[in-house]
Parts: sequence; C-alpha cells; structure tokens
Amino acid sequence: MISIVVCHRDTQLLQNFKKNVEETIGIPFEFVIIDNKANDYNIFQAYNLGIERSKFDIVCFSHEDIIYHTADWGKKVVVHFKDERTGMIGIIGGNVFPNCPSPWWNSSYLNDHLINNIQHWKEGFEPKNDPNKKPFQGKDNVTVDYHNPTKEHKVKAVALDGLWMCAHKRALKNCSFDEETFNGFHCYDTDICLQVGQTHEIYVIYDILMEHLSMGTVAKDWAESAELLADKWKHRLPVFAKEVEQDKIPRYNNECLLTYCYWIKGMGLSDQKIRSIILKYLEPKNKFVSQEGLLLWLWSKLGYQNARFPYRVLKPLI
Repeated sequence: MISIVVCHRDTQLLQNFKKNVEETIGIPFEFVIIDNKANDYNIFQAYNLGIERSKFDIVCFSHEDIIYHTADWGKKVVVHFKDERTGMIGIIGGNVFPNCPSPWWNSSYLNDHLINNIQHWKEGFEPKNDPNKKPFQGKDNVTVDYHNPTKEHKVKAVALDGLWMCAHKRALKNCSFDEETFNGFHCYDTDICLQVGQTHEIYVIYDILMEHLSMGTVAKDWAESAELLADKWKHRLPVFAKEVEQDKIPRYNNECLLTYCYWIKGMGLSDQKIRSIILKYLEPKNKFVSQEGLLLWLWSKLGYQNARFPYRVLKPLI
C-alpha cells in the first residue's frame, strides 16, 4: 500500500532503515531503492525514477538515516490520505513562504516552524533555550523537537522538509521533481510542495514520530537552488497556508531576504553580488516599511560596510 523511495548512498544506514521499517510499518509496502552510491543521479532524477518504479498509490520519499518510533505508522499514513483533498504529508515544514530565496524554516515573524521530530545535531549546533525542544534520552546533541501551533493532529503547510514526505499519486498526476530547472540535492522538497499545493492540501502531521540521525547544511549550492526556486515561483510567491494580516507581509518578505543576505555573506559571496540580489528581490514600494527593508535598501546602494552608519541613524524613524 506504500512505496518507500530512497535515494541510497550508505549501505549500513540502508540496512538499519529497512529493518526498522519492516518492524514498524504495519501494512504491505515495497522498497524502491535508487542506488546512488556512484552519484549517478541528482535527487530530482532519483525521485522521478522512484515514482516511475513504484506500484502503490502512496509514495513515501525518505532519507535512509531515519528511525521510526511509532508502531503501525503505515496505517496512520493511509488514514491521512483517505481525505482526497490531501496531496502530501510530512513531519517538518512551514506554513508561510516569502517572495525571495529562503528555506522552509524562514522568519518566525509570520511562518510557524511546524515540527514533530527527534533530531540529531552537529556539535555546537544544539538549540539553546528553545521551549519547543527537550533532550532526548538525556543526550545533549539529540532533542525532541515539537511545535504545533494548533494542537491538532495535523497542520496545513506550504512546504515540507524532504527528510520524510509522502504523496498520493492523485496529487502527482501533473507534477514531477523538476529536473529541468534544478540540478543537485536542494529545494526538491519545497518545489514539489509548491506544485502539489496548487491542487491539493499539504500537512505536517503529529501522530507519527521518527528520529533523524543527521542535520542538513546551508551552503553555496543550496543558495543557488534557492534563487532558482524563487525565480521559478515569483508569479505565486508569497504563499500562505494560514490567515495572515496583509500589512505584515512586506516586513516578512524583507526579514527573510535580509536573513538570506547575511547567510550568503557568510558563505563568502561578494558584496557586489549580494547588492544585485537585493535589487532583484526587494520590492521598491516596501523598502521603507520596516527596518529590515531600510537596511537592505542602504546595503544595495552603499554596500554593507557603508550602510551600517546611516542605518543606525535612520532606523528609529521606521
């Protein structure tokens, strides 16, 4: 009843994953393993191949470094898809997405970080003083992450994290992982969600718990994909899966863009390149609606270093 598609890179992880699935899923299923140890495919190609080879109506796209903690989780997946309006489900995501390059976990000013997960962290990246996280089994670098703003068993989302997401083939009828626009291993999850979200509902669910043994990275290759994503969907962004006050949207977009610019500055992109990105994504009408917009505008005109002093002088006026 469920086809589990894995873009496979690590033999030991896959063996452990298979054993765990067999012990916990609770319904008929198949593994569709796309062997990518030789890096023959990008993630878009691998997942399209997985869909092509799958025989069941529900397709689960999963990383192989996952441990399921919920017994009979497959039965719960099937129940979620009984509602024919449901196109995709996941365990992590966001319910607002801006009009600029950004991840699903962007600004919490409007976007809720919808999370139900046991997460392993790299040393030094463990979250501090976050009420939504608590140590898992006493381990400092492993936390139970839970944030559900509605306390329902599922919350509408616009984007899911690709570590685990399931789709029904009724929602994939006119959708596919976009091999033409993208090449690599980033933004496949947000892009397919933006496609499916045009015809079906997307949810983060809270009745299946799993453990993720690694954390992702945000580097230059991610930034390149994030810009491709923003350009592809500029006619539709921003998007919302909840009620949002319209007068807050410009500040939200500015805040996300400023965060992105700080990230790519840290990645070593030149100030000239960042200034061109600001000019591309900052809406002129919104440059003075928030302090973030003011800093972005000054940055685009003067460069980051030269913008800092006038920003300190002018920001109390915004």
